[in-house]
Amino acid sequence: MSPFVKLVMLVLVANASKYADAYSRGAPEEACLTVEPQHGPSPQTTPAPFSVTPQQRSIEKGGTVKVTIEAKSPRGSFQGFMFVAVNPNDSPSPQPLGHFMNSPHPARSIDCRPGQSNALTHRDAKGKDKLEFTWVAPPDFEGEIEFRCTFLRDFTTFWVQVPSSTRVQVGQPASNEKSGSEKISSSLIPLVTVFDYFVWRIWFWTPNANINP
Repeated sequence: MSPFVKLVMLVLVANASKYADAYSRGAPEEACLTVEPQHGPSPQTTPAPFSVTPQQRSIEKGGTVKVTIEAKSPRGSFQGFMFVAVNPNDSPSPQPLGHFMNSPHPARSIDCRPGQSNALTHRDAKGKDKLEFTWVAPPDFEGEIEFRCTFLRDFTTFWVQVPSSTRVQVGQPASNEKSGSEKISSSLIPLVTVFDYFVWRIWFWTPNANINP
């Protein structure tokens, strides 16, 4: 084997080791816009064998919601992932919103600028069946949130931006509480009705009640 061929093989092995090491430590900040791996072939187009499930359908501004990502099959674990929360109406490339707190050890946070801890990725390439995250909504945002996760089964097999099963509505619903004057007038109606009823009973049912002209 010639020295040139040996040098080429050494460079290829070094590059492969570099990408494999980066892959095992999770997605880089450069993946924030596309939520796609920076390696491998094209993503899978078949339905993803993984799910993203919020545990609530609505929360208040600044509130929290737990979200579970998991394999649909007991033998279908994923090695890597990238997880974000976005406004689905903010297209074509929605920015990650809110932030994550108290993430489990298999995950680490990413700062997708200008936010902080607003994306999660894997910490290692070990198989994962199910993970639960806590997302915190922005205090000034009101609208729909969709969680999206890119799942990596291995280095070359992955599904991009798998959406959550349901969207989460952020912001308190419109209040049905009546105004103060409406409260007073509506509360007096039953009182007056009851008072008139008893007056009528006393007047017409008292044996000695007579009307003297």
